[in-house]
Amino acid sequence: MPLLKFICEDCGHIFEELTSADKKPPCPKCASPRVARCYQGKCFFGASGSSKGTGGGCSGGNCIGCSGCS
Repeated sequence: MPLLKFICEDCGHIFEELTSADKKPPCPKCASPRVARCYQGKCFFGASGSSKGTGGGCSGGNCIGCSGCS
């Protein structure tokens, strides 16, 4: 089970939770169910270590504004 980072859409609280990738836990601060996965850092894949920004709609390796890798 991965440790995933979430942000509460109501109060803005950022938290981490051990949960499966298809579940969204409620915010531990305000108990709101309106939470979203929080993506930060760079996306790397493959043996070459190339960033997933070299064509095809990714944010060029800066995942702050990203909606997630496919």
